[in-house]
Amino acid sequence: MKTITQALVLIGLGMSSVAIQAAPGYVDDSANSVVRTGYGDCLHTGRWSVPNAIAECDPEIVAKRDAADVAAVEVIMVTKENPVRLQADTLFAFDSADLTSNGKAALNDMLGKLTAESLQNQKLEIRGYTDEIGTDAYNLDLSKRRAAAVRDYLVSQGMVPSFISMQGLGKADPVVDCAGKRGATLIECLGPNRRTEIEFSAVEVMQVEETVPVKKP
Repeated sequence: MKTITQALVLIGLGMSSVAIQAAPGYVDDSANSVVRTGYGDCLHTGRWSVPNAIAECDPEIVAKRDAADVAAVEVIMVTKENPVRLQADTLFAFDSADLTSNGKAALNDMLGKLTAESLQNQKLEIRGYTDEIGTDAYNLDLSKRRAAAVRDYLVSQGMVPSFISMQGLGKADPVVDCAGKRGATLIECLGPNRRTEIEFSAVEVMQVEETVPVKKP
């Protein structure tokens, strides 16, 4: 009798119940389904509040509530390891494996950065190059001597030999193209190819602030 009477009341008020599991703060029927008005709105009880809202009945309210929850963040301190890459082009004179004053200055600048306390596990890879003038065999040997010159200089300045690896690559991987040039003009143009590349890899350990979403209870 109660179910029939309640159904008649709902019909009389232009209301209906839908098969949505009732939640706290919503009017339900005997089948525990949420009751809606004739306009499709779910009926709230006096105990309804935003934290109790369900998406089936109040999607806009739920969307705003969840967005506010995600917007709330907690700032924590975490330790991150960032890769560091330093590169210097050490120039050599034509047909020479002797470091120029500019090359030594570049290496000294790099060594100054290596002493930073935040850097750990220093590793250097040295790659020696030549220009295209000369035979492949000669250029390969010259590139090795150039790489060795850089290594020896770094060791003389206090770098640990076991941290350093090196290789000579001859005229490979040119950085400039001097097609059409001859004589002294060609030698000058090819200067950037007579180089030693130094790739320094380390791990910089640093404290950074990181925000993480906090879900409201």
